[in-house]
Amino acid sequence: MTTPDWWPGEEHAAFTDWALSHGVVANGVTPARFPGRGLGMIATRGIKKGEALLEVPTSVMLRASDIPSSFKEQFPEDIAVHALLSAFLTHGSPELLSRYDLWRKAWPSRQDFEESMPILWPRALGGPQWPDSEKDTRTTTTNFLLPAISGHWNTIPKKQNQKQYETYHQNLLSQQETKLRKAWRDVLCVFPETDWKTFSYHWLIINTRSFYWVGAEEDPPEDRNDAMALLPFADYFNHSDAACDVHFSEEGYVFRATKAYKAGEEVFISYGTHPNDFLLAEYGFFLDENSSDAIYLDDIVFQDIKNHEKQEQLWMNQYYGNYHVTRHGVCYRTEVAACLTYMNEEDWQNHVLEGSSQGLDEATSEGTIKTWIRAYRNEVDTTMAALRTAIDTSPEVREHRQKAEMLLRRWAQIGDLCDRALEAVAI
Repeated sequence: MTTPDWWPGEEHAAFTDWALSHGVVANGVTPARFPGRGLGMIATRGIKKGEALLEVPTSVMLRASDIPSSFKEQFPEDIAVHALLSAFLTHGSPELLSRYDLWRKAWPSRQDFEESMPILWPRALGGPQWPDSEKDTRTTTTNFLLPAISGHWNTIPKKQNQKQYETYHQNLLSQQETKLRKAWRDVLCVFPETDWKTFSYHWLIINTRSFYWVGAEEDPPEDRNDAMALLPFADYFNHSDAACDVHFSEEGYVFRATKAYKAGEEVFISYGTHPNDFLLAEYGFFLDENSSDAIYLDDIVFQDIKNHEKQEQLWMNQYYGNYHVTRHGVCYRTEVAACLTYMNEEDWQNHVLEGSSQGLDEATSEGTIKTWIRAYRNEVDTTMAALRTAIDTSPEVREHRQKAEMLLRRWAQIGDLCDRALEAVAI
């Protein structure tokens, strides 16, 4: 029998056999290798809209509740589920973990993560300092990571006296670092000889391959990131906006087609409505076309609105931060902030609370917003020029050329998004 072009390899075929023999039901889908993009899920036949493509029973899932109490009780009470699962994969009983041997052989390697995940990238590109980081010999102070990931700009002054607020799609690297460093401290308290590379590898496996899960008798946790489980076989699905319909219950997970597929087409699920910077930071990839792509202007806006009283107005009215721009224009929060740059307090309050147009000048608002977008566009041009120069002249950057070129592609996307947003902005 001829091996198909998309055949994933022996280790994935062996794992597929294991999954199917342990209760996973795959109906017209199987793992496949896509040239230039790695592994995913392919339709092996024509699939109709509404069909159940995959069922993963709870009996094969790996959740916090599947970890023996004797293991969990060694750790601090506030340990994150993410950290606990990572610790179990690192230090759990070999006998218990042996059940997942074929599955683990099908996972990406740590080298794969080092190539794709900014949290493991070298200091020369803006990555964090970890126990195994290479010596910092940077010859440039330019930060080549995207601002939403790094929290830093090359053309915008460092933020001063900003309030702390929730930023789900910003400051991504520092949020990841905080979680991983706490997880590392928690596991060292119990297993002081833990190998950093092994533990951080398992932490990234959980980070990139877990699904939302809350048991039938459980309340959703305060931190939704603690509602997680690993699903054998389902973790082959790649991300797209055109995704499967996904539901879970006490019995397990069911994935249904939301469109018809032809044999040989890739079948996707959605990881959520996330911009490309988030996808890169959290999963190590970004899309060529992403209807959810956006950039954030917070630091640019606050550099313009420095007045303490005006920032307090934004805060008190719940319009402080998270000013985002898509190729189609800007969010309403950004429009509200632009109005505050020239309207008096009373007119602005009436505009925000009652929709009054007294004092509103749409041309001035539009000009202000375009100035903010152009400031981001300037960041794009400045950083891309510096990165191209570093690729040619800096040995530590040239050593990581593939990662640098990935960043160039993402910066170019942002530049295009800025240009389209400038055309679209009309208040």
